[in-house]
Amino acid sequence: MEFNEFVRRPFKVEATRITEENIEEIAKMIGEVKTKGNEKFILLDKRIVPSMNRAYVGWWVTRFNDNLRCYSNKIFTEQFMPHTPEWDNWFSEETPVTLEGPSDFES
Repeated sequence: MEFNEFVRRPFKVEATRITEENIEEIAKMIGEVKTKGNEKFILLDKRIVPSMNRAYVGWWVTRFNDNLRCYSNKIFTEQFMPHTPEWDNWFSEETPVTLEGPSDFES
């Protein structure tokens, strides 16, 4: 059996960080603001963000097409980096993804 190397093409997302100032506005898109003690959080609507229950100040909300997702700051900074001009060729429609041929997938 032979394994070949492949690279998963990155994709761009839009992201915003949840702050005390914008938590109400963000909550309108993904759930509702609740408070426990002195801490505000967003109780997430499972139909919109199925993988989490809550999002807190300091967390990130990403948008990819119509999909909204929430990430803690730690996970977000591990999985995403700011878009810079060096990434532009990865997302250009002029650079189609091509494979060497169908034999790459045959066993």
